Amino acid sequence: MTHLKRREAIKQLFCITAGVTLLPSCMSDRSKSGILLKNIKISTEEEAILAAVCETILPKTATPGAKELSSHLFVLTMVDECRKKEDQQQFINGMKSFQDKCKTYKGKDFTSCTPEDKNAILSAIIADKDDNTDLKYFFKTVKGLTIQSYTASEFFMTKVQVYELVPGRYHGCVPA
Repeated sequence: MTHLKRREAIKQLFCITAGVTLLPSCMSDRSKSGILLKNIKISTEEEAILAAVCETILPKTATPGAKELSSHLFVLTMVDECRKKEDQQQFINGMKSFQDKCKTYKGKDFTSCTPEDKNAILSAIIADKDDNTDLKYFFKTVKGLTIQSYTASEFFMTKVQVYELVPGRYHGCVPA
């Protein structure tokens, strides 16, 4: 009889332990970004918009696009860890301005637009003579860091431009 009670107690202890272990993952905030950032706060919606902007800058062709290479996560990491507080705030303000611009220009979110509309929105931002420095800073930063993430990616360094360490290949015995 005591043997059966012991089994029940172990079973209940196992269930409680599993519940306590899984509970934090069930209660996680779904509005937070998929990447852990220290200084800036980005929602999943904003992360999706940033991923769409990066993919519009470097779309997938025969080579992987920015979304496949997770360039948006590189952009977020670089802004979070390598920029000053003022620049981080300007980036966040520029992202909000970008969202507002998309809604006024096309009446919907950037992620809901067609590829032609996305290109038109980015072209309009480039050609815009408004003095919205936050929006210009956001786009310039995203564009520069997206290109940097692509050119520093494993794909680029192994398939497009093969990287060789300095001083390069050694040719020890070469006729003079």
